[in-house]
Amino acid sequence: LRMDSVIHSLPEVMVKGSHPLVKIERGKLVYDLPNIIEKRDVNNVYEAIKEIPGVSEIDEKLLIGGSTFIVIINGNKLSLTEEQMNALLKTIPVSRIKNVEVILNAPAKYQVRGTVVNINLKSGNDVQNGLQGEFTLAMNNQHHTMYGERGSILYHQGKLSLDVMLFHEHGDQYSITKVNSHHTLNDGNIHDIKTKLLKHNNGHSYTYRLGMDYNFADNHKLSLVYNGQYATAHSQQDISQSVQSSSHYRDQDFLHNLQLNYDLPIGLKASVDYTHFRTPDTEILTSISPSGKINFFSTGKQKLNLWKFSLAEGQSVSDKMNINYGVIYSNTIDRSGQMYHPTGHNTSELPENSNYKRREDIANIYAGIDVNYSQKLMLSASIAEEYYHNVVWHNWNFYPNFTLTYVPSSLGIFQLGFSSEKQFPEYWSLQNFTSYSDGGYSEIVGNPQLRPSNEYTGTLAYILHNKYQLVVFYSQTNDYFVQTPYQRHDQLIVQYKYLNFNYQKKAGLQAVIPFSISSVWDSKLSVVGTWLNERCDHYYDIPFNRHNIRITTDLTNTVTLAKGFYLNLDGYIRSKSIQAIYNLPASGSVDIGLKYQFLKKKATFHIFCNDVFQTAAINPRIHYKSQNMKMDFSSYRTFGVSFIYNFGGYKAKEHGNVDTSRFKKN
Repeated sequence: LRMDSVIHSLPEVMVKGSHPLVKIERGKLVYDLPNIIEKRDVNNVYEAIKEIPGVSEIDEKLLIGGSTFIVIINGNKLSLTEEQMNALLKTIPVSRIKNVEVILNAPAKYQVRGTVVNINLKSGNDVQNGLQGEFTLAMNNQHHTMYGERGSILYHQGKLSLDVMLFHEHGDQYSITKVNSHHTLNDGNIHDIKTKLLKHNNGHSYTYRLGMDYNFADNHKLSLVYNGQYATAHSQQDISQSVQSSSHYRDQDFLHNLQLNYDLPIGLKASVDYTHFRTPDTEILTSISPSGKINFFSTGKQKLNLWKFSLAEGQSVSDKMNINYGVIYSNTIDRSGQMYHPTGHNTSELPENSNYKRREDIANIYAGIDVNYSQKLMLSASIAEEYYHNVVWHNWNFYPNFTLTYVPSSLGIFQLGFSSEKQFPEYWSLQNFTSYSDGGYSEIVGNPQLRPSNEYTGTLAYILHNKYQLVVFYSQTNDYFVQTPYQRHDQLIVQYKYLNFNYQKKAGLQAVIPFSISSVWDSKLSVVGTWLNERCDHYYDIPFNRHNIRITTDLTNTVTLAKGFYLNLDGYIRSKSIQAIYNLPASGSVDIGLKYQFLKKKATFHIFCNDVFQTAAINPRIHYKSQNMKMDFSSYRTFGVSFIYNFGGYKAKEHGNVDTSRFKKN
């Protein structure tokens, strides 16, 4: 009778609550990412990061508000090249995610600067005693087929946690690149050079990890981690039309990293990190181009030894105030070389053989403070002083940072912030090397005088109902650098080189609007409008000062078809943009996927098709003063399937990361 009375007394209109997407903790935006991706077709951390409100992806670059950000894991720095970072994130299963923190202006205690996404992974304390694990099988077809197998095992007993992870990726990749170049020489003659490049890659890679954690007591832990990677690839490139060329390229990557972290109850954390990386490569090239004949066998190498030491201390001064301070020292020895051996007649002069040894030292000292003035007002601020030294540059840099959070009511949150950071170029780009592409018509040249860039960013964010987000931002990057092409006037060669610009400026507005259509359809709309200005007064003989306004729109949709059965339908549109003297046309994509969970959510099956209409590729155009060329890159639909199975109640285990942010890209 009591139940019947409750049923008949229900009002005619009911309000159904929704799970908050984000909350504020000490100035950080904390997202319950496992809840956000529960119905989404994702199976690794890289795909999960794209589901964070405000995050988008362009050419495998993850962006917030149109700008790149740094990924760290469990508060530890993760600094990789874009390719290496993406590859590592794709090896981590989503079942390991506890939550995600977005720090728009990261304080110095994170040992990184700028916008940071911190992936908190569940530790051994979050799992049951015993043996647990997960394995994944995946296949992607994008004209050719790639395969992947991943296995993770975790053993936890009392204070001890051991884990092993192995990821194997192998298969073929295929692409077509067309270039039309209207090349003007000093004599006034214009040469129309057209090339069609067919590229076929075949290879495999292994990523592996062995880790151990021992918890002596609360806040007293010793961690020892070994990370390794081995990869080998073969690339066959054939060029036709104005250039007749055939080349075979082979490279290998060897990576060994050992990390030791010791956390003490007094708040002190000591860390030692050693990394050894080497990548030998060989190339055989036979080419006839407008600039001459080239026949050679070349060998190249990069060998890096990196040491990093840090001491960090955090203390609670009162119930409302915490302070933190620390020191960081890193040392890098780079031994790189390049050798050319003629294999036939050469009318073009080959680059000189060279070997270099380069040393770099960076020392940093920082201090920060976190203050909760009240439940409505919070401040996080820090300062850092850093000394940077190599054979060319020796300078001191000062990095201020602050984030002020104001919560006037439960309905809204304001966050005002300022940050400063420095971006360092890759080691290989600093060497005085020359290598070829496009059968010798294009050459890639190093720049030993390349300077690190300094970026200053201000943001104002407003979050309504813990769901709707509005962010206004402005940034200026002095000595901004990027690799750009230049059609030389003295010979028929396109030169690619990293150069420092005067600056890059960006200002914009980002809005994120989640909404639902009935109880089975969930959507999220993200819109970013950006004003962009790039200026370079010493860009060869054609200085530029260019402006652009671009709009980026992303829409994701998740439809619950049945219990455990979900449909994902996503799309994005990018308006035209610029980069240096490039004009980047508009692009877009539509992706569709199905996710099915069964066996009490222990098993998950995914099937998807990305870039359904083959419109995602961005084909750059250059038509600026004496420079005139265009590029067309192939774009293929990607079909894929994957199967994931958890056993033993598998949950997450954190794992360390290797700092390879400036290693050689192949």
